[in-house]
Amino acid sequence: MRPALATVVPVLILLVALLFGAAPGSGSPIRSVTTAAGPVVITPTSPSPGSTVGTNTPTITATISDAVDSINPSKVWMRVDGLNVSVTGLVNLTVSSATSYQISYHVPAILKLTNGINNASVTAYDTENHNTTVLWSFTVTPAAPGSANPFANIHPTQILFYIGLAAGLAGAAVGGYILYLRTTTRFTLRRYFATHPVQRTYLVLYLPLGIAFIALLVGLSYVFSTPGLPANAVDYVLIIVTFIALTPWGIDARHELRRMRAFERAFAQFLFEMADAMRGGIDPAKAVVELAKTHTNILAKNLRVAADSVRIGRPFESILREMVAPMRSRLISRYAGLVADASSIGGDTSTVVYRAAKDMDDFVKIEEEREKQLVLPVAVIYIAFAVLMAVLFSLLYIAPSLGSLNLGLLTIGSPLSGAGSAAATQVPRITYPTLKERFFELMLINGLGTGAIIGAFTEGRARFGIIHSLGLVAATAISFLILFP
Repeated sequence: MRPALATVVPVLILLVALLFGAAPGSGSPIRSVTTAAGPVVITPTSPSPGSTVGTNTPTITATISDAVDSINPSKVWMRVDGLNVSVTGLVNLTVSSATSYQISYHVPAILKLTNGINNASVTAYDTENHNTTVLWSFTVTPAAPGSANPFANIHPTQILFYIGLAAGLAGAAVGGYILYLRTTTRFTLRRYFATHPVQRTYLVLYLPLGIAFIALLVGLSYVFSTPGLPANAVDYVLIIVTFIALTPWGIDARHELRRMRAFERAFAQFLFEMADAMRGGIDPAKAVVELAKTHTNILAKNLRVAADSVRIGRPFESILREMVAPMRSRLISRYAGLVADASSIGGDTSTVVYRAAKDMDDFVKIEEEREKQLVLPVAVIYIAFAVLMAVLFSLLYIAPSLGSLNLGLLTIGSPLSGAGSAAATQVPRITYPTLKERFFELMLINGLGTGAIIGAFTEGRARFGIIHSLGLVAATAISFLILFP
């Protein structure tokens, strides 16, 4: 028999045997098919036909013997649930005696068997091309795993109690220290916060992070202690925690961006007005005092503080730099530094201020035009995200029908000698609920990353894309809840 035909015939025999004799959950536990009259005998030893094993990674063994001819070790195959495991290099063929061999295969974790009925088959040839295929079935019923709940002995009320107790003790300690300061140094909270204003970061980032951490503990404790919840309940807990932690920071980032743009427009107009005042012979410091009396836009408070500093005799250069520091705009800081340096050098400062105002005004207009032109690319990113989600939804809809498709039957097996294509290496099957959960997590990660990319692409900082990230995550969660409840 030609080598190609000798390889194809056992596969065809195995296919017929799987379809008509040893399909999972049907037929007798053992079935033997001899394709040529010969004395090749295959005896399953472990797991024995019809037996039950308590692990998804058992060791499958069988003995092969021939009382007349010798077994050809290069023509021995083993299949498990239709997958040709001989090509994995994990199947061992050892000599038991002069006329018999033992074939064994320890199922690795990456190819672990599914719970329920599983099939195994062994095909062997002797030196005279006599061959036999034996198929048998066994049941996998693993023992129930131990509890993986890290919060098994902790309840949400206990968590809240200990957190409240710690907060109460910390508050009592702080209150006692404040009382001590008031009696010794006439300390008052109003005076302290007047000189040490609360940083906005504490309110929009650190405080929400603390609340999110508490919510995470309570949510995970509830999920792990409540039976019957969906498999992706932990994912929804993480989504809620993410919204608690990042929503204030994202809103503050967008608010800061709008304020920064308003400051830039107002500061450019302020430079124009200061240049006109200086051309009229007014000193830059006095110009700030006069403009503070008439300005009512977003710069009004900053100008009033700067005017008070001028009245007490502070240098104009330091006043201008301190005035623009709270605006958090690199553009404003750059032009304010230019004006301050020109004022300290002297000369025709009004011309420098006017040119700075003109350049800054042009730059602000260019930036506004750029933001308008970036609307279309951002929309394209959103469309690409929607297309990816649609593709994953389509795959999930057809996944149940694909789940019964066994591609291992289409692979022409390689004997134990190692010949054959490496492309025949098999991959483990994945259940439909697991596939749905993995796709859901993939889209959540993609949503967070896409929003960060939008922020970095449009404003140069990923923080400005947090709102986009939260919107995409919310769209993903709602879509999965509606389409795959």
